Amino acid sequence: MRFCLLFLFFSISLFCQKLDSSDFLILEGESPNYYYVLTNEGYYVSENSDSFTFKEYSDSIPKSLNVKLNTLLPVTHKAKNYLLYPGGGLLYLFENGSIKRVDRSFPHRNQYGAYLFSHKDNIYLIGGYGFWQTKSIITKFNFNSGDWEIVNALGQSPDGIDQGTFFVKNDNLYVFDFLTRISNNQKEKRNDNLYVLNLENFVWKKLGVTNPLIRSENQFKGAKRFFTFDNKLLFSYDDDPEFYLADFDNNTVKKIKDEVLFYKSGGPSIVKKSNLVSAVQNSLTGRITIKSFNISSLISEGEDDGLYLYRDTEEFYSYIYFAISFLVILIVVLMAYYKRIAQSYLLDENVISISDLSVEVNEKEQKILSLFSKKRRVPNYEIMDLFFEIGKTKDFAVKKKNKTIAGLNEKLLSSFKIEFINKRKAQSDSRQLAYFLNKKIRIIEDSVI
Repeated sequence: MRFCLLFLFFSISLFCQKLDSSDFLILEGESPNYYYVLTNEGYYVSENSDSFTFKEYSDSIPKSLNVKLNTLLPVTHKAKNYLLYPGGGLLYLFENGSIKRVDRSFPHRNQYGAYLFSHKDNIYLIGGYGFWQTKSIITKFNFNSGDWEIVNALGQSPDGIDQGTFFVKNDNLYVFDFLTRISNNQKEKRNDNLYVLNLENFVWKKLGVTNPLIRSENQFKGAKRFFTFDNKLLFSYDDDPEFYLADFDNNTVKKIKDEVLFYKSGGPSIVKKSNLVSAVQNSLTGRITIKSFNISSLISEGEDDGLYLYRDTEEFYSYIYFAISFLVILIVVLMAYYKRIAQSYLLDENVISISDLSVEVNEKEQKILSLFSKKRRVPNYEIMDLFFEIGKTKDFAVKKKNKTIAGLNEKLLSSFKIEFINKRKAQSDSRQLAYFLNKKIRIIEDSVI
């Protein structure tokens, strides 16, 4: 398997150039047929996609460019290669074999981790981190004054964008998978939403929550690369052999696994036509080689997992409303069920009980409660039948019945804190009397269970 991977690794390499230092920068170039690799000593030009030519700079590097080349942010604007000082401010142009400064600004140090991009006639810088805060500001370079201007934006703006994944298509800029920091404790927080900025009216809109399968928690701080390829967004993360192709028009993500192309290459990279131009470092010698990999065939052969890119906000809230409604119904049903269970009393031969409470009852009391276990309304004559004795008057039975029911009610109320039995006369005939079990109580006889 390892041999096959190595074979694939070298078979997809179109050409390569070895470098002695990691301080270099790959630029797209003015033509789709070649690109540049800038170093401190000079620059390489890939000519005719088969070889490199080294050239010295036609002029010395400006003294203001006092940082490593690989920390600069490159952008191609109107077939020209511009380089931005880290944190914003100083802007350089690589042209005619030299790097020259084109701004009249100063090192802002206010937008580290920002995104530099070109749209129509302007160069923009968005987001970043500086002075203990993440920013969602948008600045535009004024070619006439040589300075940067703030662009006011409206809508659902993110609360700071640091190290985001960006994609520009038509007049829209998309951003997701970025960090924000709370200024008082500097704690990083990942934003899982996808936002879009209209570059005509500069109005923000939150589209929804991105698919959590795209980036797992253990990749939270890992570096990433993203490119525009075939009008889609191609992106990957360090130490992960999988890379993704996002189609924003159809809200889909194609996940492709490759052990060589993205996993072995890294650092500053660009896409030229159907090739990924990137750096590969030899783990033994530390030597860095610039290689070009054909990615078209790899993407076409990759399996489409049918992943969604993001969940629409309205769709997300519909799920939330459904879940809340379901939970409310479930809670009501469970409350009703447990309320009924909680009010069910178990009656056996000499005890009535509920949970850990119990009350002893005599034979007459047990028979009265047994009647109420069968029906909630018991006519007076059915209870009277329990108290008639041979040789005793009816008046004796009535008094004994009333005393027994009153004593039973008092005993149960004292232990269970609820009155069990009530009596009521019929509206049609006041002589007809009936006893009713409290609506909140249910008696279950042990013999029935």
